[in-house]
Amino acid sequence: MPKSAARCTSRAAMLTTLLDGAGITRSSVIRVTGDGALAGLLWLRRHGYEGVGYGWSGANAPRLEPDAVLVAHTCDEITLKRLLAVGRQVRPGGVFVFQHRLESEGCALGIEWLLDQAGFITERRLNGARRALIIARRRDSAMCKAA
Repeated sequence: MPKSAARCTSRAAMLTTLLDGAGITRSSVIRVTGDGALAGLLWLRRHGYEGVGYGWSGANAPRLEPDAVLVAHTCDEITLKRLLAVGRQVRPGGVFVFQHRLESEGCALGIEWLLDQAGFITERRLNGARRALIIARRRDSAMCKAA
């Protein structure tokens, strides 16, 4: 197997393991949003994820509570704030997965604050060289009211 094909297989296995670890299975209802949503949606469908669709907010948005919302591009604070409108559609206990640039500790604190205000708790943070992948779980509505 050529190195590039092996690398793609390895990345697919890593992503599948990451999704499984977050409780996202092949039968989960998943919404993909962001600039790379089409590529993300196609990748998930190609790898056997059945309940995948495009996620958006606004008056025409579906009233479905997905198990997960995946953002298919790297966010800054302003972009994240806008995309959290889609993230809030996640059912209580569901996950919101996104990447953000590692710019400063203040930026990371701002992102944590935005997630908290939207009813999410950071469950997992995977820091890379320039980006962090965040898996945030939606708090139960009773916990949201108490917070």
